[in-house]
Amino acid sequence: MLHSLVYIHVPKCGGTSFGSALRLRYFYSQATIALGESRAVQSALYPAAHGLARIKAEYAVRDVMLAHLLAQNYRCISVHARYHPDLHDRYRGSSTYVTLLRHPVDRFLSHYHYLQRHHPSADRAATLDAFLDSQDAARLGAQYLFYFGRTLPFETNDLDQAIETAKSALGQFTLIGDLSRARSFHQALNAFSGIPVPALHRNRAPRPGHLPDGDLLRRLCAICSPDIAIYEHAQTLRHCA
Repeated sequence: MLHSLVYIHVPKCGGTSFGSALRLRYFYSQATIALGESRAVQSALYPAAHGLARIKAEYAVRDVMLAHLLAQNYRCISVHARYHPDLHDRYRGSSTYVTLLRHPVDRFLSHYHYLQRHHPSADRAATLDAFLDSQDAARLGAQYLFYFGRTLPFETNDLDQAIETAKSALGQFTLIGDLSRARSFHQALNAFSGIPVPALHRNRAPRPGHLPDGDLLRRLCAICSPDIAIYEHAQTLRHCA
């Protein structure tokens, strides 16, 4: 049985560049979950779902699609999918997990501006100040909790335990990178793969012209507090590059 490298790609953490590079490195045995494909399956199975229900339904579809990819023994799988402990246990002897993180406030702002540029919506507040009062802001501020703890702050009765679950999940990874140390992460990927991983730069976003401060920054930090706790814990792990 071949060994699979599973790259969990959290949105707006620089994962498009590294995920693409890894798939090029393992060109003859690699796979991903095309967003259009998972959305088509979600739409077919859950046609009435919208908003958060649609997002959660699509991620449930991706759980199944990731299980299918793992069963195919690809050498590299790079996906926007949540960490699933049962899948990891099922393929523990033949899969290695890798991810890349970014400071949660920076990640939130990148995600918010990406949505404003590419997916404008009349349902989304036009300003960051107003957006921070929405449930969607709470969702964006807790992507590490969602990806590694498989829940959101407003869906759990025990947020502290949910954060601990996410921390424990990251403890199961072989390599965790930080976008602020991208070169170190690239070097670690090279050492891990045994053959140099190409240096690619994909999906680069324009730099924000102004970073929030004062009360706006305090509100942002409060919204991102679950992810900040998870991120800071990840920095203490020995396998964090």
